[in-house]
Amino acid sequence: MSTEIEIFASVDRIWQILMDFAAYPNWNPYIKEISGEVKEGSKIKVHMKQEWEKNGVTLRPRIIRLNPGKELTWKGSFFFPGLLDGEHSLILEEISGHKVRFIQKEIFNGIAIPIISTSWSIEKGTVRSFGDMNNALKKRAERAR
Repeated sequence: MSTEIEIFASVDRIWQILMDFAAYPNWNPYIKEISGEVKEGSKIKVHMKQEWEKNGVTLRPRIIRLNPGKELTWKGSFFFPGLLDGEHSLILEEISGHKVRFIQKEIFNGIAIPIISTSWSIEKGTVRSFGDMNNALKKRAERAR
């Protein structure tokens, strides 16, 4: 699953927003809480809640790729590794000095994939939540210009 949006702000400004984990509850409609050390190999705590969910889900994924100003990717598991693993990426591609493509994607693996892949509503809901976050990031970055 993948979404993208063009944001009229600098890469530095957008990266600063993405790395300010403490501010996520103030602007992010999907990732309600994120905490931990931003370092490759570190575990972080991520609480995600789609708008129709009562409680959401809290994961403790490990950062597997960190390229400042370009990419933050973490990998986590639902319940136990191998059941349903997700690799979540936040990627910035500079188009010009003040225009950036923000890409948010999730790659799922695990034995539960045949069950999950048959549920069109799960994919549709996740893509919608990614879009909500992308739009909120765009609004925050462009307002701060």
